[in-house]
Amino acid sequence: MGSDEVPVRPPVDVVRPVAARELPLEDHWPSGPTRYEIKADGWRAVAAVLEEHRPVLVSRQGGALSAMFPDVLEELRQLPVGTVLDGELCAVVDDRLDFAALAHRRARDRRRWPPVVYLAFDLLATTGEDWRLRHLQERLDRLGELLPPQPSIVQPVLATTSRPEALAWYEDLRPHGVEGIVAKGLGTAYVPGRTRWLKVRHTETVDCPVVAIAGPPTRPIRLMVRLPDGTAAETAQLGSAQRAMVGQALTGMLGEVSPGGWKQVTALMVAEVEVGTTRHRTMRFVRLRADLP
Repeated sequence: MGSDEVPVRPPVDVVRPVAARELPLEDHWPSGPTRYEIKADGWRAVAAVLEEHRPVLVSRQGGALSAMFPDVLEELRQLPVGTVLDGELCAVVDDRLDFAALAHRRARDRRRWPPVVYLAFDLLATTGEDWRLRHLQERLDRLGELLPPQPSIVQPVLATTSRPEALAWYEDLRPHGVEGIVAKGLGTAYVPGRTRWLKVRHTETVDCPVVAIAGPPTRPIRLMVRLPDGTAAETAQLGSAQRAMVGQALTGMLGEVSPGGWKQVTALMVAEVEVGTTRHRTMRFVRLRADLP
């Protein structure tokens, strides 16, 4: 429950864009023009400045991220108490956004930490005011006034109202770690479950808990995941590097062996998988989601 200064307090339920096959037109939303944002390949995070100018970062699942990003916290400290942002934490390696590199922020040795940025794409609250029911354009205007002078670790996400420009970004920025485009109506509010924004990605994936593995514990061959509809599905065979990575992450997380030979995973591990669209649905393991839950 928020105080007078901090009306919105993390964890916050976030609006999640739904998958679309193509970018909507510039007049898709009757309430206002379409805004097209790059979909950066990073960790979704809500940033907030609480009482006594204490900044925090929280994952979309409510997990604490602050300890891994003290440089981002230092920039957030410049914002007024009560500010709450929605955005994406991204590692920048060799001039591209590198999702895998974000996991190095969990290392104790800070020399392994990659540089990061926080790409802010929405304003949920300011001192004493909840902005979520206001139009997106109003929220963005105020966000622009609040963000620190650029360049900064905390910066606005790249966006346009031109569909041709967004289509060009979709193709041209893929080598730089941009995984797609998110389209939003500038006249829309921020209401999870009701606000409908769209995303177009080069590859559509889902995040699923890993429930069991097949093969050696240190180098599993396949994963059993639980899909959003509650059904269990087996992934295709993992590559050599993937097997080593998953095996290392599984340390201390395996339980009994089922009659089918699958070893049960006893702690929460989330995998991103690509779901095939053919009649015989296939699952391809993409990576572990170190930011979830």
